[in-house]
Amino acid sequence: MKRPDRFTRIVILIWVVAGVIVLTTGFRALLAMGLFSFGGGEVAPGICRPIPLTGPGDLAYEGKNRMLFIASNPAGGQGAIHALAHGEMKPVKLEGTPADFHPGAISIGYDMGGEPVLTVVDHKASGAVAVELYGISYDGGATKLNYQSTIQGGLAKRGQGIATLGNGHFYLTSNPVASDLMAWGDRWFLLGRAHLLFFNGMAFRDAVAGISDPAGVAASANGQYIYVLSRNERRVLAFSREKFTGTLTELDTLSLPMRPERISMDANNTLWVAGPTRIPALGGSSRVVRVFLGADGKPQSQETVYAGDGVSRATAAVKAENRLFIGSATDDKLLACEIK
Repeated sequence: MKRPDRFTRIVILIWVVAGVIVLTTGFRALLAMGLFSFGGGEVAPGICRPIPLTGPGDLAYEGKNRMLFIASNPAGGQGAIHALAHGEMKPVKLEGTPADFHPGAISIGYDMGGEPVLTVVDHKASGAVAVELYGISYDGGATKLNYQSTIQGGLAKRGQGIATLGNGHFYLTSNPVASDLMAWGDRWFLLGRAHLLFFNGMAFRDAVAGISDPAGVAASANGQYIYVLSRNERRVLAFSREKFTGTLTELDTLSLPMRPERISMDANNTLWVAGPTRIPALGGSSRVVRVFLGADGKPQSQETVYAGDGVSRATAAVKAENRLFIGSATDDKLLACEIK
């Protein structure tokens, strides 16, 4: 039998390599969608009560004044920030935001005087993204927002999750590629070309590049560790942060049993991650896990705390003392669960 000539062997090799790439990419895409995720029954940390509120997509807890802040962004409607005091079950809508306001993510930090500041990722109706800072005051027992500044930039035009370090410094997940089509391709073909940005009070710069569809980001209270979620890879990435330069060094990663959307850290240095089990088109079940960290900041293990359909396609979870709050950008309620 005649052996294939050199050109034929090269063509065969190219087809084999292309086939492996296509199959690997396809498997990763199906895994990211949650096609291989199977429910293990409903789980709840305690009694869960619904709080009526449309589109509570992200949450942030201000521990000094025991106040939960809620970013509500109804589909096709006007967004708002609500505040929920400790022990209460009725959120209060706050004034002070612009007419064109669609909050996608929020984070609480403190200024040099120790006063709380709310940082908001605002997706404008035009498609532009702005990061807005609001001072928080509690005059006479009433919570008020006081506009401070707006930050925009080319790198931040597809901003997603945000974590503030205080004093106008924050981290933002974003995909700064030139076109929407390229950004779509990066997300669904798992090309891993998105970024974690750092704003140093004056300008944006790349902190980490090459993340596949980054979503939420959280910072430890002392700013020493940064945690980033990759939706497509279903994992949390941990970084150590050099105090003076801000340089990040990857420490470790931990796989998660859902498509993670937002991440928060409680007073005990435990991470809380929320997300839908599968992409929305494949179901509405939600999952919340807590991630335990080692003394070195590395994620050690994860435990499912909530799983079920009590809130559809969860996008955020925050532990505020003895209650776990779970929100969703597509639901009409906030879930408040008892937890130890």
